[in-house]
Amino acid sequence: MDTPVTKTTTDNARPSVETGEYTKRNFAAIVGESTAFMSGLAWVDPSAVLPLFIGLLTPSTVVIGLVTVLQRLGWMLPQVPMAAVLGHRPRRLPFLRYPALVGRMPFMAFVVYLWLRGVSSPGTVIWFLLTAYTCISLGNGVLGIAWQDIIAKSIPSRLRGRFFGTMQFSTAVAAVGVGFGVRWMLGPEGPGFPRDYTILFTLMAVSLSVSTFGLWLVREPVGPVLERRQTVWEIVAGAMPLLREHREFRRLVLTGLMGLGMSFTMPFYIVYAKQDLGVPPETAGIYIWAAMFGSAISSIIWGYLNDRRGPATVVRGGCALVMITPLLAIAIPRLMGVAEGPFPNAEQYVRYVFALVFVAGGASMGAMWMGLTNYLFELTSHEDRPRYLALMNMLTAPGALAPLLVGWMLTVLPFVVVFSFVAACGAGAAVLSRRLPEPRAAAVAE
Repeated sequence: MDTPVTKTTTDNARPSVETGEYTKRNFAAIVGESTAFMSGLAWVDPSAVLPLFIGLLTPSTVVIGLVTVLQRLGWMLPQVPMAAVLGHRPRRLPFLRYPALVGRMPFMAFVVYLWLRGVSSPGTVIWFLLTAYTCISLGNGVLGIAWQDIIAKSIPSRLRGRFFGTMQFSTAVAAVGVGFGVRWMLGPEGPGFPRDYTILFTLMAVSLSVSTFGLWLVREPVGPVLERRQTVWEIVAGAMPLLREHREFRRLVLTGLMGLGMSFTMPFYIVYAKQDLGVPPETAGIYIWAAMFGSAISSIIWGYLNDRRGPATVVRGGCALVMITPLLAIAIPRLMGVAEGPFPNAEQYVRYVFALVFVAGGASMGAMWMGLTNYLFELTSHEDRPRYLALMNMLTAPGALAPLLVGWMLTVLPFVVVFSFVAACGAGAAVLSRRLPEPRAAAVAE
């Protein structure tokens, strides 16, 4: 096992303000900036809008999957180096603010490019788009450890379910308005291609700017840190001993590897709806509402369950929905076809009933994120948290390749077979999650 690093609280680590003040301020500031960020992404929703835009530039489903893969890898890959950088530092707030500012600038440049050049060169647009989204994700990956650490230090464990639930609920409410905007923009009364997508990308850029500003409102309570800096190699070399000796962490990694990866295959449902079910592009707005509705309603449930029963219960619910979502995508068109007999013209409503897929998908992603994050928070101390967060993301990184795998599979297999594979992986995650015990509440230094 890796050599233990002495833990201490430096002289500069004394909190100058009561934790209660940090809690109230950060609760509001982080919920606000996260709402701006997530609702901003909804303007060009990776599950319902972005695949349509890419589909107008290239028929490749691999490119659609590649966007999601780059987003996940950009989030995950910087976290081990950042754990090495932050582990011994009592002040982590600068590593929250500046990566967001720098990482989001290429996207602003992409929006300017669209206004100036449009989509006259589809290949250039795709590569500019991939670069911009990758930079956003890398920036989020660099700030991710600091962001999660500040949440864990300033939001007590008894409030974390409420905190994440409020974040998801407020995002969903904001996205309702986004759904109306997307539906009009992509509909027959909208400005038409490519101006419609250019405006949507611009609205996303404005929301990201608001989110970046919100990070400057966050304050940092300082807790115990490591006495010396750990190297990247020390952190990586300690991964296997940690998996062998820490049963709960090992089970959490395996559950996240199977469940979380498959929860990010949502973009392919809108492709399926368009190609096989004949759903028009403006219906993407309805699917955004559906996903946000699922996220909003479930966030209340997940938050309650997290605070009352523990995060393992939330993880189990999320894994079950990861399995159910592709099964709904397979079953709904067939059930509506059967209903055509007793209910004439039932098939014309399949586009609306199909929204249930996005309701389940929105609920599953919220549960996986809330449950896995809070489980890890309760499993670790302040000193060890950066290392555990980084290793969790490193070890579950192969799951981020799931959208790319699914995109490739769709080039050789029908949607039904591929969705059955996703459901089987969700079932495996659900079985693994049943072996996760509720973690003992960690001793949090407030």
